[in-house]
Order: sequence, then structure tokens, then C-alpha cells
Amino acid sequence: MSVEALKIANMFTEAAQNILDHAADLTKLDCELGDGDHGTTMEKIARVVLEAAGGWNEATDMKAALEDLNDTLEDVSGGSAAPLFGAFVCGMADAADTSQDTGLFTKTILLGAYEEFFDTSGAKPGGKSMMDAIYPATEVIRGCDTVDKAVLEKAAQAAREGSDATADMLGKYGRARYIGDRAIGHKDPGSVSFALFYEGLARGCDF
Repeated sequence: MSVEALKIANMFTEAAQNILDHAADLTKLDCELGDGDHGTTMEKIARVVLEAAGGWNEATDMKAALEDLNDTLEDVSGGSAAPLFGAFVCGMADAADTSQDTGLFTKTILLGAYEEFFDTSGAKPGGKSMMDAIYPATEVIRGCDTVDKAVLEKAAQAAREGSDATADMLGKYGRARYIGDRAIGHKDPGSVSFALFYEGLARGCDF
């Protein structure tokens, strides 16, 4: 059984919509640590993902679809979030194997997303960045034979806990690294964005 494109589309749709629904919150968070553009950038990214996923159907080649999505994301402007999220999707596209069933395909692309994100960003957990949500979610996914709704719910919980923990961290990446102790008490907006992303994947998963 090969990957079911409509099931992947539903997950991406829910993930993008979850980010859209919280764009104003992301902007507020970024105003506390950065220049306030993160919510606007993530809104642009989410709208691109929504449009792309809305066009996927039973006949869609998901590797080609993810490659196309990556190409479109390259045109999104707005701070570091755009290229970093683009790297995440690029890793999905590179890793995609459409001969796999939907659960294994989902695991494969999410592990590939992590690898490309890590190679591009160089970020490590504990630095008050997107990685503080991505890494714990990825470890949950890596530890399972395949992905289903229960696994994604655990991954989303791990991402949310990792993001929440950034409130107690000093910034080592991005603009937060310049403000020292003033970063304490504020969650990293990028990590919140990825917590929202994983939560949306879990919400949209029906396998």
C-alpha cells in the first residue's frame, strides 16, 4: 500500500490552519524578543501550505508535491523563519518515499525534515529556538516503528513542552541572544510555531 495523499493533505491543512489561528499570538511573542515580524512571516508560510495542500488529491505524487511546496516557500520573505521552515520542508521532500504506506511515509518525511533543519540551522536544543520544539517531537517519532495519530499526539505534546521550557532559557540564536536576561520569561516564538505545527498534524491525522 502506497502513501495516501489526501491523508497527508489533511494533516498539512490542519497544521497550517493552527498556525494561522495563532498568528497574532506569534507576533506578540516576537515583539517581546525580536522585531515582531515572526507572526506575519508564519502567516505567509501557512497560507502557502494551505493552498498547496488544498490541491492535493488521490492521484498526487507526494514527493513531487513536497518539492513543489519547497520551491514555492523559497519565494516567501520575512526574516529567518521563512528559510528555516523552507529547510524543514526541503528535508521532507528529499526523504519522501511514496512506495511506503502512509504511516511510514509520515515518519520518513518528518525525520528528513529534522535532518535538513539541523544541517541548515546548526541549532541545538537548549538555545531558545525552533529546535527546542522540533528535537523532542522528532525523538518521539524516531522511537516508533511507524506514525499514527497517537504517536503524533505524543510528538505534539513533546514539542509543546519543549517550547514552554524556552521561557526559562537565555537566547543563543536569533535576536534573543542580544537581549540577555530580558529573554527570561518569554517563550521563543519559533518554537511555538513548530509546537502549533505538530499539534495540527496530530489533529489532522486519521490513521
